[in-house]
Amino acid sequence: MAAGQKMKIDIAQLVFIDKTLRGILVMVELETGLELTVTSLYRIDDSGVHGTLPVRGTDLRCRNKEVGKEIEKLINKKWMYDHKRPDKQCAVLHGTGHNLHLHVQVHPNTQVRTM
Repeated sequence: MAAGQKMKIDIAQLVFIDKTLRGILVMVELETGLELTVTSLYRIDDSGVHGTLPVRGTDLRCRNKEVGKEIEKLINKKWMYDHKRPDKQCAVLHGTGHNLHLHVQVHPNTQVRTM
């Protein structure tokens, strides 16, 4: 592999990732046509969604805030994180500069929103 070249992986085949989270990530790539880079997935000893098995949280690199906001809206318009906690979202764009990323998370109650 040449310097700077990155490895690609098919998220849809990674069964250690929550089925709903896999569906959201695949949907984003299909609907946007973008090939996204995962910057964080499973974290050993993490007490949150990155530390559960199956994994319920992932971070996606985002170098453009406007694009990140559009993807955040796309996900949150289609998916409800938890009907018991409507203030929580499936997608949150946060960080600054090179740390800007889209955090995507699911809960056992995550479901497609009815329009």
